[in-house]
Formats: sequence, C-alpha cells, structure tokens
Amino acid sequence: MSLASKINRSRYTLKEYLSEEWDVSVISDYSDKEIELLYTQKIPQSKTLLSFGNATPCNFSLQNRKVPSHKLHIIYYNFGEFMGPPTKVTKTCGDKLNNLYGDSIIEPEDSLLVIFQAPITENIQKAIEDMYTNGQELLKVSNLSDSLTEENESLRDEKYSFAHFRVIHAFHLDHLQFDLRSHEKVPTHEIIRGKNEIQKVLDTCNALIDQLPVIQRTDIQARVMRMAPGDICRITRQSSVGQIVAYRVCQ
Repeated sequence: MSLASKINRSRYTLKEYLSEEWDVSVISDYSDKEIELLYTQKIPQSKTLLSFGNATPCNFSLQNRKVPSHKLHIIYYNFGEFMGPPTKVTKTCGDKLNNLYGDSIIEPEDSLLVIFQAPITENIQKAIEDMYTNGQELLKVSNLSDSLTEENESLRDEKYSFAHFRVIHAFHLDHLQFDLRSHEKVPTHEIIRGKNEIQKVLDTCNALIDQLPVIQRTDIQARVMRMAPGDICRITRQSSVGQIVAYRVCQ
C-alpha cells in the first residue's frame, strides 16, 4: 500500500474516532492522488505553525464540540521523503513537540495527537508520557484560561477535568488503517467521564474507583477514545449467555 493511501485511510479512521467529541468537518475527503500532491507540496517553514517533516501539509486542527476554545492538533510527525524510508525519530521528539507550547504557537491547554510513520519505540512512548505528565503539572500551576474555564463550567456535571486538557496521544500510522472497533472480535468500549455517571458505575459495582481493574492510558482502546486518568471504560462482550459488562479505570 502506498504512503498516500495509508495517510488517506488514517484520515478517514480519525474522522470516525473523533467525530463525537470534535468538529471533524475540516477533514476533507481526498483521493490518494490528492494526498500525494498535498504531501509533496513544498511549504516554507515560515508559512506553517505545526511544521514537522515532509508530511506537514497533511496536518490539521480540530475544535472541541462542547468546549470550543479547546483545540486538538493532529501532526504527522517527521515523515520522510514520499518515496523514501521513514525518518528516524528520537526521544527528543518530546522536547520538539513541547516547544509548540513554549513558543506560544498553540495554547497551553491544547491537545495533540501525533502520528509516526515508523513503529513507536519504548523511548518514544516514554517521551510522550513524560510530556503529558509534565504538561499536567504546568496546567495545575497556571490554571485554564478564562474563556475555556467558562465554557467548561457550563457543562456542569459533564465538565472535563484537568486531565482532559493538554493531552497527547501517539499512534503508529499502520494502526490507523481501519476502525478497530468494527472488528467482530473486539468488544464494545465506551468512555464514561461525567461525575454523576462515574458515581453510578461505582454504586453499581459497590466499589471505590481505585478498586476497579485498570486500563492504561497507552492502551490502544484508551488512545482511540482519548481516555485520561480517572475516566472509566465500560466494556461489553457478547457471550453464549448474553452480554457481559465490565468496567476499568484509566491510569
């Protein structure tokens, strides 16, 4: 499969994953040829904000449906020449991505979804997790902007926690070639964020939240749903005796 086709499929998959929470209307439907033309388009460094390698023209940003001041930036990070091999990515990617915040290119609360052309190594994953953890600490000190706070507070019991802002998740391009939720062997995963809804789950399970089984933030399903620590995942499996429901808390 060509690189253009892989990027194109990833866009359609992301549209499916993100449509409920984000305004995906800006993700245009392209042909593979149009993606190739977009990829090979030369954009001067000064003409773009999220410039990271040859796939920079494929990057895009989304607006949260409930909190419009919250943005999600999708970055095809450090892709190589169109017909060449993937460019090596080092653990310094965390510092380079973090510069987007330090240089005020994006807002302090904005989130990132970073796509790598090559498989994600342990060092890269650690750099991403360190970046998320450090960003959370900075947000707690600086607090959210007034406009974002007002929009978020208007959601009342459904409002987001700090952990849902300045979120960064990473994907290997190959893992975005189809919607894994549609596979017949994958049980239904649903995210539960609202304070009242979480309490209902805990009452049903007769448990404290830290007594629930864990789903890691780096789990593929957690990344698909953009889970943050404290969120609960409801997993529904079909069996010969009917539906089996289980709950896991994100860490």
